[in-house]
Amino acid sequence: MKMIDVVNNISGYFDEDFENIIYKDLRTNGLSDEEVEKLLSDKYRDLPMMEENIFKLNNYKLGSIGFTSRELENLKIDFCEEKLLSNDYNGENPTNQIVYLKVLFDKESKKILGCQIANERNVEARLRAIKAIMEKGGDLKELVKYKVNPTDNEWNPDILNLLALTALGKDKEVSTDVEAKDIETLSKNKEFLLDVREEYEYEAGHVKGAVNLPLREILSQKDSLPKDRDIYVYCRSAHRSADAVNFLKSLGFDKVHNVEGGFIDISFNEYHKDKGNLENSIVTNYNFD
Repeated sequence: MKMIDVVNNISGYFDEDFENIIYKDLRTNGLSDEEVEKLLSDKYRDLPMMEENIFKLNNYKLGSIGFTSRELENLKIDFCEEKLLSNDYNGENPTNQIVYLKVLFDKESKKILGCQIANERNVEARLRAIKAIMEKGGDLKELVKYKVNPTDNEWNPDILNLLALTALGKDKEVSTDVEAKDIETLSKNKEFLLDVREEYEYEAGHVKGAVNLPLREILSQKDSLPKDRDIYVYCRSAHRSADAVNFLKSLGFDKVHNVEGGFIDISFNEYHKDKGNLENSIVTNYNFD
């Protein structure tokens, strides 16, 4: 395992959404916009081996193994990705802080091709798990049941297991999810954005123009929602919004879409675009937790 401080080609190890995390970390800890963008501009690296790469920043530890989506696209490999934001409730050092996790896999065989993680702790154990599976050409099914924390006396599902299970479930249906980076265009086009967080969460920061309807109130307020328009649903980290999308579909709403990564992912994305300046942002405030 290779522990690396910030290097000139750090963005060569990560996808764009992880670059947003790097940008926020370095900008809020003293570097100028120009300094960070210069650091992120070099995306070249040798094609990856099975090495675990860990970068220690100020507030985050980032890890990667295998290919990035950019490298897979350049190699013309047909792949999919699954992303999960979740509180870190288990592992060797549970922090209950948000974990940003992505796994890349072959579209046909489901063979795992790469993984990226951002968290305060528990990066190493998860990269070791991915490496063990990748070294034998393993796939998502193996990751579902893999014991990520070998010191546990009992098998407790890790967020890696949950991510793999979610990815396999999506394979059986056509996904209508949208990415956090799409929100700016949707907002400017006056699309219907639905925020299903609690009112206090909404007041602390939201996408401008979004309608706030907490998940628990959807049934009683369903008649206030348009059935003839696309509805783009977000919450904090895409868990409640996924429930809301499924519930709305059961109520006859066909044009509903979950926003992957939720408002946390939106915040990282917009902070990078805004250069940390809310004046012309599509959000009223950022939320990274």
